Amino acid sequence: MRNTTLYITLIAALWLTACEDLDVTPKTAISSANFFNNAKELDIALNGLYDKQLWKVDRDFWTDDMHHRGGGATNDISRATLNSQSALSGEYWRDLYDGIKRANTLLEEMQKAKGNVDAGVFSRVEGEARAIRAYFYGILITKFGDVPLITTRLGAQEALSIERTPQAQVLKFVYDELDAAAAVLPNTSDNRATQGFAHGIKARIALYVGDYNTARDAAKAVIDLKTYSLDASYDNLFLKSGASSPEHIYFVPQSFAFKVTTDETTTRDFLPRNAGGFGAEMPTWEAVHSFECTDGLPIDESPLYDPHHPFADRDPRLLASVVEFGASWLGYRYQPHPDTLKVKNLRNNTLVNNNDSRGVSNFAAYTGFLWRKGVEQSWADNRMADSNIIILRYADVLLIYAEALIELNQELDKAQQAINQVRARAYKTTVDNTAAYPAVTELDQDGLRVRVRRERRVELMLEGLRYQDLIRWRIAKKALDKKLIGLPNPADQDRAQWPFTDVILPDVDEDGVVVFDADALIQGKFARLLQDYDFDESRMYLWPVPASDRLLNKNLSQNPNY
Repeated sequence: MRNTTLYITLIAALWLTACEDLDVTPKTAISSANFFNNAKELDIALNGLYDKQLWKVDRDFWTDDMHHRGGGATNDISRATLNSQSALSGEYWRDLYDGIKRANTLLEEMQKAKGNVDAGVFSRVEGEARAIRAYFYGILITKFGDVPLITTRLGAQEALSIERTPQAQVLKFVYDELDAAAAVLPNTSDNRATQGFAHGIKARIALYVGDYNTARDAAKAVIDLKTYSLDASYDNLFLKSGASSPEHIYFVPQSFAFKVTTDETTTRDFLPRNAGGFGAEMPTWEAVHSFECTDGLPIDESPLYDPHHPFADRDPRLLASVVEFGASWLGYRYQPHPDTLKVKNLRNNTLVNNNDSRGVSNFAAYTGFLWRKGVEQSWADNRMADSNIIILRYADVLLIYAEALIELNQELDKAQQAINQVRARAYKTTVDNTAAYPAVTELDQDGLRVRVRRERRVELMLEGLRYQDLIRWRIAKKALDKKLIGLPNPADQDRAQWPFTDVILPDVDEDGVVVFDADALIQGKFARLLQDYDFDESRMYLWPVPASDRLLNKNLSQNPNY
């Protein structure tokens, strides 16, 4: 049973508040003198570390997988306008250090309760706090590089004079903390920081910094626990009904009952306009074309690919991730064709104006596509979402393990097997039943590197992991610096070339990046320009230290070219 106490964060917020200048002294009526004295109070404080706001998840519209009709034009990643005054970098810095402050306070103050609390409970609380604090530091070093390493509460003067610690030193601290936590945490599938969480997060952080030996060993440690397994249903994994899946290692829980939800605007951005949404967060054409055909070949190599029927003969994860044209979806038939001016309301069997066609509404999804993955009928009914926010699942661990082995050029048969486990599940079969799915057959380093990068993209799409993959592979320039295209205006749409033309096809390169000849498509009226994206590789592989903190603390250095 998943532990519902993770929702209890409001009480903890009373004694720990956010702070932009790294001041880690609580500023509330609850003082350390009369708190942290028993197991209940330790758990209240611990639950404050599970606060949704602290668990930063990258936005997919920073990447080549998603376009946001409004956010694409304003976010600092897509426009390459990230700077030291950007709200984005300031939010990550502020919230992650707030979480670290909470953990430091708990770890210091809980010592006085040692004689009053069962030793097992005390050890668990301490282990969870250390693992979560390490996770927060892991995000900081992958975004900012060198960051201040703070492990105790600081006085005002100390907070205003602290310097950035070299990334390697912080990384060692993260590894040590996760190892110490794994040694005392339980090996359970409870949705908390467990052994699997500690090892899995260590594997991810190691992969992100290119420490493949550590990534391999930590991922193998998760596998060897035998606590987690791939869910038989990829589709159900992302729904509320999949919350108890053996694949989940940790997710941030949301619940209508506990009033922990995704806000109305964000929810409606994912919904079709016919169902009361905005159709504003949409898959890019690049995302749709990144899914292989059922023969295991990318669309630029497979004879099965038909640009006029793009959902046919494709990896099943495409249909699980993107709403198929003509499908029943959230009470309506979804059909963005410019001539489909009416569609059926499936609830009362009547025809209504098709607001998801640009033949009716100019603001219908600009690419023509909508997300299916994780979206539920309750979103449309409530115009709010309570889907759980996945932080780490077992398929990711298998792909981390595979990639680490590939980059080390070791045991490539095991890397192949790990990738094939993930692929086989997509086809609802077992890894050994190679007649039922297109198994990876490559056994050389270069070939498997191509496979694992493509596999990560389609398996983990819309889970906030694509951005950091582009950053660590150093391919963000070619993936993000581009002209983003969508459906041509209805008056220009050649109906015989719907939805994609067979005249100019895209390429899929060795890194899984889908490349369109945007200029030729626009000139031929097969597409229209949605936005011109940019990426400044002279600086944007790291984020800037917020100017507000550097104004308060002159000892904080800045990353290059900010």
